[in-house]
Amino acid sequence: MNPPQSMMDVQPGEHFVLKQAMTIPPDYSRQYIQYGQISGNSHNLYAPYCDLEVYQMSSQPQTINSERFKIIKVEIGESFTASKKPETLLAMNGPLSTNMLSFGGDYQRPESVDLVHLYLQSDKQPNVYRLTCGGSLSNGNLMDAPDSYRPERKQINQILGSVGKIEP
Repeated sequence: MNPPQSMMDVQPGEHFVLKQAMTIPPDYSRQYIQYGQISGNSHNLYAPYCDLEVYQMSSQPQTINSERFKIIKVEIGESFTASKKPETLLAMNGPLSTNMLSFGGDYQRPESVDLVHLYLQSDKQPNVYRLTCGGSLSNGNLMDAPDSYRPERKQINQILGSVGKIEP
């Protein structure tokens, strides 16, 4: 289900414009974009990023050509990193907040990335799957804001820089 406009200002029916060709190396399914340029097979976890992904990996390089891709579906979510030690958590929902009790150690929220998946459609390049954009890795520390926030249109376009843009 697509998020409402109040939660994500990029919606189905809009477009992702890839302004320059991008090559995905053999045996990979994505290329990262960060700081307005293609950053390759990896990225800085502590800065906002996007990645362009294909459905099928190949043993040969795959070139994604410049094109205007239709956004057919939008999903928002969160990606977690591995936990350093196992803990048992008990959540108690109150009228205004959620409190956590931890057994087996001090509770620290696991590091995660708030992200948006923009599912793409192209008749010319049907193997292009989606553009995913995420904020920086954070455990919820306010010092990580605003880079840790899920990127919306303005931030996505800043991340993409000269590589691409989101447009109506």
